[in-house]
Amino acid sequence: MAKAKQFLKHAIMVMAIMVFIIPARAQTPDSLVNLPNLLFPKFSWGIVKLKTGERNKAMLNYNTVTQELVFMQKKDFLVLDNPQDIDSVFLWNKIFIPFEKAFYELAVMAPVTLFIQHKSYVEQPGVPTGFGAKSQTAGPTSVARYYGARGPIDLKLPNDFKVIDDTEYWIKHEGGFDNFDNKKQFLKIFPDKEGELSKFIKQRGIDFEKPEKVVELVVYCNELYK
Repeated sequence: MAKAKQFLKHAIMVMAIMVFIIPARAQTPDSLVNLPNLLFPKFSWGIVKLKTGERNKAMLNYNTVTQELVFMQKKDFLVLDNPQDIDSVFLWNKIFIPFEKAFYELAVMAPVTLFIQHKSYVEQPGVPTGFGAKSQTAGPTSVARYYGARGPIDLKLPNDFKVIDDTEYWIKHEGGFDNFDNKKQFLKIFPDKEGELSKFIKQRGIDFEKPEKVVELVVYCNELYK
């Protein structure tokens, strides 16, 4: 319970900072608009708050394939290292919190808190793997070859690569931290409210592939725990 109260206190402070941020969209080359491996359509000014309290402003976007924060420096694109030193990131009117090597969006801050893990994987043209089988999935490690070494990176994937959404959701509630990506998994987290939640999901047509609908569901879930 003490940890939960400490988390909520931290989240409230993070939300308060958001009030003072005015997003400014970057003018970027057409080649960088709507890249499927990037979460946002364009690089935009964001704020990176370090655990020391220091704040840095930068042109940012998020690579969902490698789950890394990318920033623009002059004409180069670089990966933000040392996520363990970061407290939070404010970008496109959203808050991102570092978890291990990724950043999760803090989508609903309440007793039932929702995080969105924006991630994806890449399918490349099938290549022989033996016995006539073909493999189409490329994980972050193999995809990294196409971005180059640490330092300036190339954000564009080869034209024949396809990015597949693999978003996951995380619930923090009463000391627990559980992930889900479908109705069955979500209801398992709240067995005492399964009836009310099932009815709401059906009535409102909650699609777990749409983050905005999942946010709507979690907001309602908080109403049940008032």
